[in-house]
Amino acid sequence: MLFYVQMKWNHEGRITLDELWEIEEEEARHAQETLDSGYCIGLWKVAAQKRVIAIVDAPSAEELDRNALGRLPMREYLDFEEVWPLRDYTGFAEDVIARYKV
Repeated sequence: MLFYVQMKWNHEGRITLDELWEIEEEEARHAQETLDSGYCIGLWKVAAQKRVIAIVDAPSAEELDRNALGRLPMREYLDFEEVWPLRDYTGFAEDVIARYKV
């Protein structure tokens, strides 16, 4: 299942900048692993903002939750602003054409 995930860094006053870069380095390695495995379809850092956007292909909402709250090195310093399940548009179009009748 595809998810749009928007995260914002929330570290100010909680850790030093040096500590942030140490954790972010771990996060960068984790991000590359998720991209290489296909779990994460795309990952973007928003320019001039402390915000990251990901398209994740998780088998379930539970697995997304496990990764977000248990595996991400930055989990203590990320606010998940938006998490939206995504539906393939062609499937939606087929339902529209069929008027949602099975």
